[in-house]
Amino acid sequence: MSFHFLTIGFSTKKMHVQAALNAGFKVSLLTTFDKYEDEFKNIFHKVLLVENIYNWQQIKDVIDKTEKIDAVVTRYEGYVSVMGAINQYLGLNGINYQTARNFCNKYSMKQKWLKSGVPCADGVCLDNLDKLDSFLEKHSFPMILKKTSAVHSNFVIKVDSKKDLFEKLEFFKTQVNGYVVSRPVDGYGDKLNECHFLLEEMLKGRELTVDTFVLDSKFVHTPICEYVLAHDLGINDSYLPIRTMPISLDSDQEKMVIETVEKALVALSAKNCVCHTELFFDEKNNSCRIIESTPRSGGNRAEMTRMTTEYDYNLAVFKAAANLDLQPLKKPIKAVCVVEYFAEKSGMIDKIDLKFLSKNKAVSLVKLRYGVGDLVKQAKFGGKTIASFFVEAENSFESKKIAIDLFEKVRKSIKLN
Repeated sequence: MSFHFLTIGFSTKKMHVQAALNAGFKVSLLTTFDKYEDEFKNIFHKVLLVENIYNWQQIKDVIDKTEKIDAVVTRYEGYVSVMGAINQYLGLNGINYQTARNFCNKYSMKQKWLKSGVPCADGVCLDNLDKLDSFLEKHSFPMILKKTSAVHSNFVIKVDSKKDLFEKLEFFKTQVNGYVVSRPVDGYGDKLNECHFLLEEMLKGRELTVDTFVLDSKFVHTPICEYVLAHDLGINDSYLPIRTMPISLDSDQEKMVIETVEKALVALSAKNCVCHTELFFDEKNNSCRIIESTPRSGGNRAEMTRMTTEYDYNLAVFKAAANLDLQPLKKPIKAVCVVEYFAEKSGMIDKIDLKFLSKNKAVSLVKLRYGVGDLVKQAKFGGKTIASFFVEAENSFESKKIAIDLFEKVRKSIKLN
């Protein structure tokens, strides 16, 4: 049987769909006219085009005119709600629209977890301040202020006092009115009343992530990944400079992490998708608590999973969406780090020279987004990576050591005006 998949959104990464095409699946694309490229005709079975991908009537019109769709996938946070709406409209066995909205809003997902007894960071909505005082009686500063619909550490910032909170909240409101990424689908069901700003207790420990392929009755997890936090490298920002996979936990610790992730995904009604879940593991108290989760791939997880285990993550994304059986991953055979560097202040790039990266045998997949003369800004204010690359080694200790050393060299090689 040949499955027909609809993928929502597409970048230049043909590898995201190539494995599905090689497996004999039909893959069509839903995207907007302004993002269409002629190359798409040679990749996809059909290309469905709309002016506004968040307008339900436009989506429905092109969906109604195409052939039967068996499953829907997306690699992008911004299109999770679109995926949920199409799943529900077509009666497919993926997440429905309300589930998608719960995933897309950091406050909504937290309410689901607290109700289900999932250990997570406590938080309060700041759209009005009715519950702020009672929340502050339970938790002390510093805390974390977030835009509930932002991703990739954008609009996530530490606040050190009530005064600092109010100042930064007002600044956020001037920068990010409404939705940043995870928009609702206009015209699909009733208009939703969602929280836009969240204050959250600051968790301690090691920040870990797990990507999970969720089938109807089965979980398949990638190796656990760990972040090097910005403040560990002397950076005053919200992003996560280095990711390392796999990490070393004993069997009981790993079991605790995986069971907590699975409990969180059950509480959110995840099914037939891949989910990227973030949590803090506190070795001192031997406990873990969830931060957030989203039903799409984590950044660079396909490449990291392939490098460490030789597992075809990209094919698994499609097979999970169609509830097709997945094999567990093999034990990692090497370690890999992903390094990302953002601007440490807003400004224009005066100098950038990263030729040394290509000369290092441990480094691969170097990506440079900006050059001399380009304007850049910090991650916490919506900035994007200046440069990223991968580091491979025999074990996580070695790969992390190389990654940190190269990160410091990148910092010294980029000058801003």
